[in-house]
Amino acid sequence: MSALHSACPDTILVADDDEYMLDAMTHYLKQAGYGVIKAGNGKESVDLFIEHEPSLVLLDADMPIMDGFHACRLVKESANGKDVPVVLVTGLEDEDLVNRAFESGAQEYITKPINWAVLHQRIRLLLRQQKNLHIIHEHLKIIRERDERIKLFMHKAPVAIAMFDEQMRYLHASQKWLDDFGLVHQSVIHQCHYDLLPNDIKYWRDIHQRCLNGAWERHDADPIEDRNGRVQWYRWEAFPWQKEDGKTGGVMMFTENITQQKELEDEIKKHRDHLSCEREIIEEIIVRMRTNEEFDSRSLHFLQSPVEHTTGDLLLSAFRSDGSQHVFLGDFTGHGLPAAVGGALVADIFYSMTEQNIPLAEIVNEINAMLTKKTPVNMFMAAGSLEISLDRRMLTVWNCTIPDILVFRKGRLLHRLGSKCFPLGVLNRPVCSGQTVDLQPGDRIFAFTDGWVEERDAEGNMFGQEKMEKLLSQMINRNESLEMLENALRGYRAGKGQSDDMTVVGIEC
Repeated sequence: MSALHSACPDTILVADDDEYMLDAMTHYLKQAGYGVIKAGNGKESVDLFIEHEPSLVLLDADMPIMDGFHACRLVKESANGKDVPVVLVTGLEDEDLVNRAFESGAQEYITKPINWAVLHQRIRLLLRQQKNLHIIHEHLKIIRERDERIKLFMHKAPVAIAMFDEQMRYLHASQKWLDDFGLVHQSVIHQCHYDLLPNDIKYWRDIHQRCLNGAWERHDADPIEDRNGRVQWYRWEAFPWQKEDGKTGGVMMFTENITQQKELEDEIKKHRDHLSCEREIIEEIIVRMRTNEEFDSRSLHFLQSPVEHTTGDLLLSAFRSDGSQHVFLGDFTGHGLPAAVGGALVADIFYSMTEQNIPLAEIVNEINAMLTKKTPVNMFMAAGSLEISLDRRMLTVWNCTIPDILVFRKGRLLHRLGSKCFPLGVLNRPVCSGQTVDLQPGDRIFAFTDGWVEERDAEGNMFGQEKMEKLLSQMINRNESLEMLENALRGYRAGKGQSDDMTVVGIEC
């Protein structure tokens, strides 16, 4: 398989034997601004890693020739692989798989189906940590150089740095430190820091003592009063430095005056609060636009439980003029205004094309094309589309990464119609063929978003597909309503708040 190496400074090696998934990840990562190197199996990924030295590696756990766990170990054992982050992609969030991932040297793991927004954030965090770790290593290396080289570095450093002995007497101070703390015209070497800057002595003495005991202290925004009584905001770090014999020699401090940044943040917060108010008004308008009077609830029972006012879930239902029924269940990434806007667009396409007697397959492809063209790369929709024939004897399903769509007959599970298609809005290509099953009078069909199966209890255990199927079977046999599911899940959470939008729809034949 060929390698595509971008000139982007952050290049990601992606390995997956599923060509569609590999294409999807490549497409998404390039849209996010990364260079991409592709591999079709674990062995190829190791060879390409050694050849190209990417910034990060994204490995599917289950691959032929060599799986992702083995490939991860070989990458970490290679000459330049120790500090390169590796993310393993697994099919299930299984404890054994997670342990294997970390034991093989991976820094992160993510489960399928991939939440692209989560993956993007984890990649950004890992790359940022890698860069920060590199910077810290470089700083510590410089600090341990010969005294003369330390003096040169301290004098020329563009940031505020000071080095103290165990009594907090100055050994070195950068020019920026002297400028920031008003010490330019004083001889600071061998003088005690507390004598030169006497404000908040107890506060700083406690911090420095913890550092001398081995702690690494930091603060991202600390108000400090300067020599003239003015409050300045600083971001700072303080940590111990070691002598050649390995014993603590004193404290090193880095500081950055962020007063202007803090003032700007306060101003931005005011504007953000104003924009938030305006956004709530816009969301309310769009929610009302999404409340379509064309929704046809015949033969349906449904339950929607959103996290926010503007839910990311979407439920649509309509009958064609020839009597066939269309039901569409969608789950946008995220909530809020983007999901509200996307939902309004999807609803308009669904109802207008159904009214024109157009088959659901064409409607799904039109929705996919619209989302691919009109929405950002990190916004897509998992969806389940169901078409029921006029005589209600045939069901056709297009499952685009929502949980299995279930068909029950006389209270027993008859069919699981799993995901066969990509989420809508990811790839601008025709959606896969639908899955067709025969129906009988009395059959019941259920579709639901992943918010139901991914809810967790107080210990972090996922509710899961199996419990959902058992509950639905009990509900049918006891002739209870969908509220039984909501009550059961509320008890499972044991007081924890709902984490995702939840929608379930039942269809009677």
